[in-house]
Amino acid sequence: MYRQLEIWWVDLNPTKGAETRKKRPCVILQSDWLNEASKTIVVAPLLAHHRDWPFVVNIAPTVDNGLDQKRHINIKQLRSVDISRITDKQGRVAAKYKAAIDEVIHLLFANP
Repeated sequence: MYRQLEIWWVDLNPTKGAETRKKRPCVILQSDWLNEASKTIVVAPLLAHHRDWPFVVNIAPTVDNGLDQKRHINIKQLRSVDISRITDKQGRVAAKYKAAIDEVIHLLFANP
């Protein structure tokens, strides 16, 4: 069972153009109740380094999330993936980041 805010390794290939590619850690953004009933999961990739972009959430490494360095969740690259693309669990993003993630998701879909 996949849970919201967990970090799992996901094979994002094949890709096209500017899509984030290769196998990498991704944060599950989809709700737990939908994860239970679905063969696809909405995720966002974790990429290296902190960024000051409005569409990312910066994450510090901890024992719980298993990150090796400061990274960012690139919400602009969120996508729905088949569960067959999901392999190994790495950890979990701390609940304190949930409000920032929700804010960026809202920003991503809001009309000015």
